[in-house]
Amino acid sequence: MNRFFLSIILIGSSLVFGVFAVLPRFQEFSVTQKEFKAKQAELESRESYFAHLAGLQERLHKEEFVSKIDAAIPNDPQLPGLYEFFQKLSAASGLVMRSINASPGANAIDSRLKRIDTSLQLGGSYESFKLFLSNLQTASRMTDVKSVNFSSPSAGTGFVFNIRAESYSY
Repeated sequence: MNRFFLSIILIGSSLVFGVFAVLPRFQEFSVTQKEFKAKQAELESRESYFAHLAGLQERLHKEEFVSKIDAAIPNDPQLPGLYEFFQKLSAASGLVMRSINASPGANAIDSRLKRIDTSLQLGGSYESFKLFLSNLQTASRMTDVKSVNFSSPSAGTGFVFNIRAESYSY
């Protein structure tokens, strides 16, 4: 009978120990596990959000790149726009535009890209001409200089520069 009471006491003390010691730890573990799952879901949500932002940023950069290409190679020749481009560039460089002639679409590179041959006659100093070429190289419109001729100045006048250039359009 002694063993019987001892077994009941041990089983009872195990239940009491389980209720007062193990159950609170188990509940604490369950709460911690729920918090972990919530934090993990939040992390996945943030990762998804940042991946979406990175995709949007990449799209914006591509659109910005496309707009730069559109500025460099416009969809149509727009000769008045080309004239204005060269006029502003020469004026910003300190040169005077004496004449400009352009012939659009004379020879196409392929079925879509067309060349616009342009002849410019500019007057001014050599330093201004160097600045003009530098500005032309960094300008938004894609332009290739094919040839440059200049005449020496007579007394009191500046150089006269003859430039053949090619611009492009679609």
